[in-house]
Amino acid sequence: MEEVLIVDCALVITWKVPFPGRERHALQLAAEADEHWGRFAAEGRCTTPEWYFCPNGVGMWIVKGERRVIEDLVDGDGSRRLLEKGMLYLQDWQWTLAETGSGAQRFMSEYADELAHI
Repeated sequence: MEEVLIVDCALVITWKVPFPGRERHALQLAAEADEHWGRFAAEGRCTTPEWYFCPNGVGMWIVKGERRVIEDLVDGDGSRRLLEKGMLYLQDWQWTLAETGSGAQRFMSEYADELAHI
């Protein structure tokens, strides 16, 4: 029986263009991130990394999975190094853990419950 990946969290990274002179490093970072997180995806610990490029120049990279697993993966040495490199190479580099799937549903339910008490 195939194990089902729980999806209630997403690691979302956004950025704009590379800092001048660091373009090659930014491309290397992209390849490293795909390889690093691709291994986790192959192990069934998260989804395959997804890349998005917007007309306004913003790039976005997303992996999804179970919150506690994603948090553990982000806290690993390899992941931390990649996040630190992003700050060095790409302008407006930001990352966050976002509620998605069942996590987003839970968030909206809790929000509605609190709103009912106002």
